[in-house]
Amino acid sequence: MMNNQPLENDIQSPSILFRLNGGLYCADSRHISTIMELPEYTTLPDTPPYITGIFPLRGNSITMFDLRAALKQRSLSEEFDEFTAMLDARKQDHVNWVSALEHSIESGERFPLATDPHQCKLGKWYDHFKTDSSELAAHLTKMENPHRRLHEAALRAQQCNEHNSWDGVINCKKAIFNEVHDEYMPKVLDVLESAKEIFRAREFHEMVLVLSGETSLGIVVDEVLSVEMVEEEVLGTQQQLMSRSPYIQRIVKSPNYNELILEINVPAIMRSGEDAAAQRNAAASAV
Repeated sequence: MMNNQPLENDIQSPSILFRLNGGLYCADSRHISTIMELPEYTTLPDTPPYITGIFPLRGNSITMFDLRAALKQRSLSEEFDEFTAMLDARKQDHVNWVSALEHSIESGERFPLATDPHQCKLGKWYDHFKTDSSELAAHLTKMENPHRRLHEAALRAQQCNEHNSWDGVINCKKAIFNEVHDEYMPKVLDVLESAKEIFRAREFHEMVLVLSGETSLGIVVDEVLSVEMVEEEVLGTQQQLMSRSPYIQRIVKSPNYNELILEINVPAIMRSGEDAAAQRNAAASAV
């Protein structure tokens, strides 16, 4: 008598979708026992870069498998450092801009910097900046008006030359500069400085997909988004992906996202975790 029951591997199961360095990834939910925020952990010495620590969970010790490191992507700390360094540079740009405006007013020389808020480095970055954080996006909108007014001030200062008296020209330019120095610049700098902490709070809440079975391994990801069904996207690039990384097995898609999704190879991650544990045990025994 034929057994018409579907094999376990033939049964489609939902996938866990998550973010990693801005990209969209997923893992078969059959491999995952627990989804949790990354707790306090202990770092491990003499381990591969992708084994970053260990933490207790329900009487067991979970080894952390950092998927960013395994895929040779920058760490969250590096991403935060780059973001804050960029914001600091854009802050300094505008301190320099205001100094140049002051020099132009005092010397009568032509103002040489951007008068269009979309043409400075901050404006160009902001016009193309995308984030999944509604809080960060809403916060940065507070910069738009003072940033626009700051840059327009250079044009307004030029219009002061239309006054009939020299005193009128000087007083007009001083009033505009005081607005820039005391109102617009501080608001722009404050928004950029506060954005650092919003970015840290938003992005630095890593999560862990604890694997099922006896592996005692947890995959560290940026943010878990949803649990849903996915289907394979046939692009003919699977072999190239697998040759670049053993931890990516195929491309899938979801009706809820416009992006393509990279499905991770959980068994390959398990093997890497087991190999790292074996190496660590061998090193400990040799001591």
